[in-house]
Amino acid sequence: MAALLRPSMFMLLSTFTLALNSLFSKLLTEYFSDAILVMLRLLLPALVMLFIAACSRWVMPNQAAWGAFILRAIFIASCQGCFMLALSRLTLIEAVVLFSTGPLFIPLLERYFYKTKISRIVLPTLILMGIGVVMQNLTVQGITWRWELLIGLAAGFFNGCSQVALFRASKINLPILVINGCCFAIAALFVLPVMVIFTSQVEYQQSIIMIVNFEQGILLLLLFLGLSTAATQFFRSKAYRLVDSNSQLAPLIYTNLIFAVLFQFLFFSTVMSLMQILGTSLIAFATLLNTFGSYYYQWFKAQQQIV
Repeated sequence: MAALLRPSMFMLLSTFTLALNSLFSKLLTEYFSDAILVMLRLLLPALVMLFIAACSRWVMPNQAAWGAFILRAIFIASCQGCFMLALSRLTLIEAVVLFSTGPLFIPLLERYFYKTKISRIVLPTLILMGIGVVMQNLTVQGITWRWELLIGLAAGFFNGCSQVALFRASKINLPILVINGCCFAIAALFVLPVMVIFTSQVEYQQSIIMIVNFEQGILLLLLFLGLSTAATQFFRSKAYRLVDSNSQLAPLIYTNLIFAVLFQFLFFSTVMSLMQILGTSLIAFATLLNTFGSYYYQWFKAQQQIV
């Protein structure tokens, strides 16, 4: 238990800063287009992490490391793009819950990449997640599909891909800030063409005006966005380096939902329908069941054998 104390504390710090990052991003959706905000969400933390790494102990990655960085950068760019699209169209808690479905996809990804065995509980949790998404689309008129929910679910899928890639990349013998700084910088390069294509000249001008307007505090929010993203990646990578398997820290990932619910009630007055609440709760329950179900099943079997 004592051996898990330090990585657990790092994981809790990462989930808190992740919830803060989601809050800052949600607030900034009112001022920037989706493409520009995705670029800022990737570029700012990359600059922060690489600057700190350059000031402390810079180590140039080798050729093998760049392959892992590029793979994770692809997943980061896809995840952040989908998440920002969902965040600008859904409530904070809805977007965060869908983003947090990443662990539901991890067993399938590990099965595909590493040929690991899939637990029996994976299929029921995926079915529960699907039912939760359908419930979020239910209204008094029937089913009204909100495609932004599927975009949020895609963010969860790419989040799972990123977590699998992060667990692999964190084992590389390089400083954590170098690993994450390079991954985010490469991801920003992938997003750059998309931003150029889908952003108008007017949106560029408006973004610059917002940044230089100190009275609205946008620059301060952007600073917090970059620092919180860098802190999340640093604490999470630090936690993964101290354990043998990412499943040891999986239960703590969901504390992000607790922080997100708190921020939803403190900073936003959006009213969710009963079906939205039930659907979101069912998705959250599915993610928790996916993590804790196997543990409780093994404990129950052990108790029966004792009796």
